[in-house]
Amino acid sequence: MKVVVERKKKRKNLIEKSWEDWKKIEKTWIGDFVYAILGLILAYITYHFILAYILHTPTPIVAVVSSSMEHINPEVTYYGWLEKNLGYNRSYIESWPFPNGLNVGDMPIVMGSDEYKVGDIIVYQVDGIPAPIIHRVIKINPDGTFQTKGDNNLTQLPYEKHVPKEKIYGKVIFIIPKIGYVKVLINKIFGLRW
Repeated sequence: MKVVVERKKKRKNLIEKSWEDWKKIEKTWIGDFVYAILGLILAYITYHFILAYILHTPTPIVAVVSSSMEHINPEVTYYGWLEKNLGYNRSYIESWPFPNGLNVGDMPIVMGSDEYKVGDIIVYQVDGIPAPIIHRVIKINPDGTFQTKGDNNLTQLPYEKHVPKEKIYGKVIFIIPKIGYVKVLINKIFGLRW
């Protein structure tokens, strides 16, 4: 019994000593570094496990790094193109989610879904392109694949004519404006394409 009490006392002393040492280290750059690493680990866990689980997608948050979804010249690239090529009228187009598109630096929140409809802004993967694509569904093909187009693009890109459901991460449900500029800045500085 005496041995057990002494072990508990040693353990308590060790914990107290470790806590005192940490309090000293915490006030230095090493403490800041440890907290930064812990913050990154917590952010990683939150993003890859918690948000991914809640939103039913492996990619719950993305940053808009291109202007393909901006409404710079919507009369030509958006309303005009959709009317000319698909026969959609303006009131139908304006009923879609996020009628003003997305801007560079926006951070869309993405949720996985069992179904997608015309007008949804979806995030999907294209083989050979490292970054996910964020474009709007403009048509559902007879075979169940989707056609997409960036609101600001003059035309569809070749990979946008048959997007299989298996490649779709989800649809945009909310936008946090401007917070994605951190990623845009990193991409520009380092020349990254993700």
